[in-house]
Amino acid sequence: MRALLVAFSIVVCAGAWAGENFYGWHPSSVDIGGQHVLTFRAGSGKMTPADRRAMLEFRMTKALTHTEYLKSVNMTYKKVPAGIAVYANGIYFLSVTPDDAKANNSTPRTLASQWGKAIKRTFEIVGPARQLPHEGTRVPVPPEHLE
Repeated sequence: MRALLVAFSIVVCAGAWAGENFYGWHPSSVDIGGQHVLTFRAGSGKMTPADRRAMLEFRMTKALTHTEYLKSVNMTYKKVPAGIAVYANGIYFLSVTPDDAKANNSTPRTLASQWGKAIKRTFEIVGPARQLPHEGTRVPVPPEHLE
């Protein structure tokens, strides 16, 4: 019993040192409507992984609240100076940088595809499926603390 208690204590401490709580949540993990989307493991420019998470959650939540029209979710990717940009129905959501790819043991193109599929799956599962913003909301306004 004592050995089991010691082993449990080590696991709990290791989780605390890693910055995660007991439920597996991480400050840079994007979770929308109970669906895990992705985890940022690298910053970009002046943004920390947690800042990037907040921005992506903002963009996805905003997209999920607009119900002006329905159409299927079409993910597209574009090479940009920072890496690979990910769009859903022409609306920008995030860029996958070489640092992201390295932190995830992947390539920027492969990781962009994986994250794009996760975003698409989330739109199809969480909200009314396939609902994205109308043309007037193509450029989302970032949360104030990130400007």
